[in-house]
Amino acid sequence: LTDIAKNEKLYIHAFQEIRSYILNNHLLPGDLLPTEQQLCAQLGVSRNVLREAIKSMELMGMVRARPGRGTEVREFSLDFIFQNVLFFHMNGQEKHVREMFSIRKALELSFMRQAFDAMTREDIQRLRACANRIRERWENGEMFEEEDREFHMTLFRRLNNSVLNSMLEAIWAVDKNFRLEAKMPHLSGTVEKHERIVEALEQYDYLAFAQAMTAHYSSGKYT
Repeated sequence: LTDIAKNEKLYIHAFQEIRSYILNNHLLPGDLLPTEQQLCAQLGVSRNVLREAIKSMELMGMVRARPGRGTEVREFSLDFIFQNVLFFHMNGQEKHVREMFSIRKALELSFMRQAFDAMTREDIQRLRACANRIRERWENGEMFEEEDREFHMTLFRRLNNSVLNSMLEAIWAVDKNFRLEAKMPHLSGTVEKHERIVEALEQYDYLAFAQAMTAHYSSGKYT
């Protein structure tokens, strides 16, 4: 193996060992890792290798450096993980972004029955308010990304599925600035599609809701 390959292998090993140390010792958010000197001795790696492993853990939101204290464990956040993974994976490549849209479509259509059953009157009122704001912004010649995101997140928030919510939030973070000009021709239809979704919910009509959700994903960037 070359020196670079050896270092990469050592860095992965160090990453895995530090992760195991955190789990085996039941470290909680705010708890400190051993010092750099102690970790190097325990793992049998150089400071450079150890620092690469720690840097990777910081990028994943697992630990953070605290000046004057050391390296502490962070509270686990799926939002942080998914958003960083998608950000680096997409890298502006349209093929990957379109694949991501197909995943969002599959997720929302797969969970729409559960979302419908869990929906409360308060949720429906919130969705109507979102749809009204979407209509208002569109008629004022404004984009409505945030209202659109809130609309769809409200649809599934009552499921209390943290993994689903985190994945959808991460996808929205990428979608927000993707090909804004290309979206414009489809936005008028999008306004009406959101309104039809709310109308079906207000009538407690699952068939109409399913048809409206399917229609929402039948054109534009989802085709």
